[in-house]
Amino acid sequence: MIAAVVLISSAVGGWYWGNSSDSVDGRLTEPGVVAYPAISTSKNLIGSKLPEVELTSLVGPKVLTSTLLGTPLVINFWYSTCEPCRREMPVLAASDAKNRDLVRFIGLNMNDSAEVALKFAKAYDVNYELFIEPSGSFISRLGIAIAPFTLFVDRDGVIVGQVAGELTTEILQAHIDEVVAK
Repeated sequence: MIAAVVLISSAVGGWYWGNSSDSVDGRLTEPGVVAYPAISTSKNLIGSKLPEVELTSLVGPKVLTSTLLGTPLVINFWYSTCEPCRREMPVLAASDAKNRDLVRFIGLNMNDSAEVALKFAKAYDVNYELFIEPSGSFISRLGIAIAPFTLFVDRDGVIVGQVAGELTTEILQAHIDEVVAK
């Protein structure tokens, strides 16, 4: 009997607490703002060379990362069920259209099948190159543990910027300006 009372009290109390009227926003920071920069699940890659890995294009042949060099790169790591990835995808697509002559945008899907990734990209009017890397070695070698994650790579393959989390138009453009200037 006591166990039943405790169970019912816990369930009712939990329901009440979960539905209380104080409205807490689940997004604790602004997009692109890291609340605690010292706490990270991804490595600091600035100054590192982009590793040599074979990527699978969603619409063409496999390519080596070294063949992507020669133009500054914006490499965005994403997947379709990642909510911040969904919110930033229009920002990336618009920036690609605006900056296509300055930088090369690359989207690397971390989780989805080629079909799901293409459907998602089409829904967001993405026109830049999209890749998957089924072995996960690129992501592992870079030490990327979260999505979205964006790298800014100079024409020689040196990573000059990174953003862990959702990009805003302003943050993205600032990094593009920096990588183009290098």
